[in-house]
Amino acid sequence: MANSPVESLDYFLTTTKQVRRRLDLTRQVPTDVVLECIDLASRAPIGGNLERNRWLLIDDAETRLALADLYSRFGRGYLEAGQKQIESMGNDSTAARVVESSMYLLEHLHEVPLMIIPIKLDRPGTTTFEQATYWGSVTPGVWSLQLALRARGIGSAWTTLHLQHEEDAAELLGLPVSVTQIALLPTAYFTGDGFHPARRRRAQEITYYNRWKEPVPAPT
Repeated sequence: MANSPVESLDYFLTTTKQVRRRLDLTRQVPTDVVLECIDLASRAPIGGNLERNRWLLIDDAETRLALADLYSRFGRGYLEAGQKQIESMGNDSTAARVVESSMYLLEHLHEVPLMIIPIKLDRPGTTTFEQATYWGSVTPGVWSLQLALRARGIGSAWTTLHLQHEEDAAELLGLPVSVTQIALLPTAYFTGDGFHPARRRRAQEITYYNRWKEPVPAPT
């Protein structure tokens, strides 16, 4: 790993992935380490600096089992349908690996030692402006948490399948109807030495200049 601040930041930005298979299901995640990461994540941008984001940590075995059941009720059929669609479209190895790892996580979710549910203390609006300001005030903090965990050898994955049964999950967790569950992060120390940078399209291929689909000028 590189030593300069920029090289270190670039390293973690390019190697922080959604960890589904490589979660160590036998090792507990210390609460104090997670709280340290939440302290860092709370510095992420928040609209109006209104601190309306909360975090729910779940390590109780029965609660994790119940959440995993809610996750599976919708998730199994959803992933199986995705698997069939990929097979019908031909050889897409990247998409196939994602579905396979997602199915693995579904099968073992109840064994993951810690679940983290980010929460916002209100409900999203319906207009584009309301949606943009709502999610823009919470998702940066979740990503910051995942980065902070990654730097400490802890993997996580942004998942949302349990939200098809949001009300059941809220009742299970004692959440009031006025708050919103943002995601469910299965969290555990990851196995292996590290991760290779994710493969993505080049910036020049996905960036436009001043108008839709106008290419960025070449450097002079």
